Amino acid sequence: MQGSSLLLLHPCMALSESCRTCRVQEPSAAGVLCLLEHDEEYVFTLPCAYARSILTVPWVELGGKVSINCAKSGYSATVTFHTKPFYGGKVHRVTAEVKHNPTNTIVCKAQGEWNGTLEFTYSSGETKVIDTSKLPITKKKIRPVERQGLMESRRLWHPVTEALKEGNVDTATKHKHLLEERQRSEERQRAASNTPWKPQHFIKEGEGWVYHNPLWKTH
Repeated sequence: MQGSSLLLLHPCMALSESCRTCRVQEPSAAGVLCLLEHDEEYVFTLPCAYARSILTVPWVELGGKVSINCAKSGYSATVTFHTKPFYGGKVHRVTAEVKHNPTNTIVCKAQGEWNGTLEFTYSSGETKVIDTSKLPITKKKIRPVERQGLMESRRLWHPVTEALKEGNVDTATKHKHLLEERQRSEERQRAASNTPWKPQHFIKEGEGWVYHNPLWKTH
């Protein structure tokens, strides 16, 4: 989803995995994407996620406005994720505009489905169609669960994930409750002993949290 939206601003993002890295900021739910090959930084917000049909076949729908800004290039984009109307209409629909801020000019408009076909119309009259479902996918490289640290998310939530894969909601709920109660208990113990929480891999930077060894600082 994010890759599809960000294609509005720079085609490099679909071409080179090594040129980009991302960090997430709190509390504004904004992320910062660094294009290392271009020395550009894009700040973007995120859409809302809505759980639909939770009593039948659950699915997730994205909705709301997303902004993407690059101070260096002077370009920004507004991406609107449209939720499906109660009657009729399509799912996963998105519209967007890209603006050149110094001249206040709309240079590109887009419409389509964020997980399907997107049509781009440029101010020059040129049009382009991108099928996001056919874009190359770079799989995550992760350690097997048994070799992960005790506090790594995939290992912590592994019983929940496996139960959901098997369709066993009761077991998933049980494991989720146990995990959350353990975390609440640990939080109460820290509060009682006045022990601050110290993240292992992230450091506070301004209003957000940044990975301690980000790619944009090692290149």
